[in-house]
Amino acid sequence: MNLLSPHLALYRLFDLADEIDLNRLATPRLRLSRPRLGAVRFQNPPAQVELGVRSVEGVSGLLTARLYEFGVASLSFRIHLGERVPWEAFLEKALALPELPFWEGFFLAELAALEPYLQGALLRPEAKRLSEEFTVYHALGLEGAKAHKPPVDLTPLWMGTREEFAPEVRREMARYRYSYSTEDLALLGFDRVLILDSEGIWDVADLVEFVHAQLLELSYYDRVLTEELEAVPLVLRERGVWGYGRLQRLRRRLMARHAEIADVKARMEGALRITEDLFYAKIYRAALELYGARELERSLEEKLRALEATYAMVTEEVVHLRSQAVEVGILALIAFEVARALL
Repeated sequence: MNLLSPHLALYRLFDLADEIDLNRLATPRLRLSRPRLGAVRFQNPPAQVELGVRSVEGVSGLLTARLYEFGVASLSFRIHLGERVPWEAFLEKALALPELPFWEGFFLAELAALEPYLQGALLRPEAKRLSEEFTVYHALGLEGAKAHKPPVDLTPLWMGTREEFAPEVRREMARYRYSYSTEDLALLGFDRVLILDSEGIWDVADLVEFVHAQLLELSYYDRVLTEELEAVPLVLRERGVWGYGRLQRLRRRLMARHAEIADVKARMEGALRITEDLFYAKIYRAALELYGARELERSLEEKLRALEATYAMVTEEVVHLRSQAVEVGILALIAFEVARALL
């Protein structure tokens, strides 16, 4: 059984800054391919930069960068494995290639080479960079077979290893299989995605990349909120009038952080609109669930509520200290007037 024109694409995503001003970059924007995707729209499509052919340790492929307005850069290295590749030979390469040790250094070096081009477009660059990675397997189909029901076992590819898998694993895998017609198949795995498409379209990979970019940004702000909330008790230990200044600064910082995260969250939620295409809407929702973006969103909501409650508590403490200061001032004035009258 031969796989037709298979590709393997390695993706690495990095959180570079709070925002990337895409208008400062003279690059084309991502356009999804299928005609039926008129109902799928990016509010502000990511910028796309073709970096050319690269060769590393004897492996050649096309390197592409995508830049998202919420500060994420995605690098993808697409390797063509041949025109007609036997399934077993493909499976061996598919399991082995992503595990090779030099990929980390390769992507970090390419990112460092890209950064001078981004100077001026990165707004508030991030020092502690988070990263995500996943792999896409793409082919035109299996020779002599319909793509939506391939006559091969996809479980090793989905799991990333060869094992005697239990029936429960195969049932779980079936939850993440999607087909629009008999000529295509999308199989979502945790860090591996298989796409069989007779037209050679990569739209599913683009949607999965976008979900990973969202996941990266949500992880960043979840960490920021955690650090903010953990710092609050240290400030609240300073009681009394002497802690008033620190409480005021904390109050302003909490207010600014809440406004920043609420704004970013709203922009991310509106960044991609899927209004009528059921097939891609199902894939998008499944990817959000599978990669943990929904859980992160709930965590972010809970921490935002905790931040609001903390802001209210700090505001109440500031008002209390202010009223104490006014009372002390009034008593001091009364004492001064009494003392002046007696003298």
